[in-house]
Amino acid sequence: MLQRRSVVLSVAMVIVMLALVGCDTEATPTTSTTTTAALPVSTSEPPETTTATTAPIGPQPLPAGGFLEPGEYVTTVFEPVVMYRIESRQLLRPFQNDTATGLHNRETWFGARPPGVDAYKGVAIHNWWRGLTPEEVLTELEEIEQLALETPSETEAAGFPAIQISGTVTRRGLLWSEPVQTSADSFWALEPGQVMRFIILDTPAGSLLITVGADAEEWDEFLPVGEEVLAGISFPDID
Repeated sequence: MLQRRSVVLSVAMVIVMLALVGCDTEATPTTSTTTTAALPVSTSEPPETTTATTAPIGPQPLPAGGFLEPGEYVTTVFEPVVMYRIESRQLLRPFQNDTATGLHNRETWFGARPPGVDAYKGVAIHNWWRGLTPEEVLTELEEIEQLALETPSETEAAGFPAIQISGTVTRRGLLWSEPVQTSADSFWALEPGQVMRFIILDTPAGSLLITVGADAEEWDEFLPVGEEVLAGISFPDID
């Protein structure tokens, strides 16, 4: 009987001890410490993405048509080489052929101007009389019956001595023309009512004629534009 009570007492003590251990475990929870490696922080800005733009270097070939943006352009067909320095965008189109080059709003018309077509205005350079002296070119102009010319005067243009003479076109005619007129490039028409300024350059490459023309009603408005174009004309291959 005594032995049985000892066994029961021992079992009870074990149960009490296990209970105490359980209470201690709940009162002191297990904690876990995890160490995480810090990521490097960059203080520099990412490189900026830029689009490289290459500006044209030197004069560009004179385009066919369109309007010129400010810049320098050289002829590739007309000789001697003409360089145009454009300071501001103008509503004039570039052109060139073997005999003439310049900037204008349209080609000259040989015949009555069609309805709705604007009057011609532009600046042109002609090499038609290249083999003549400036005085001989002046004589050729004075013999054109469709021109009423004023008194000529001496001046300077594009760095060369020149003769300047102004006038008006009294009736339809031609400034010059090829023996066989096959296209608009083979003649230069004079349209009635135009005011004209002729500048005959005396250069080592021969005589060159510059014409500035516009309808009489638009002449005063166009003249500053024409003078701006004139101021930017040069001949880089002529010493």
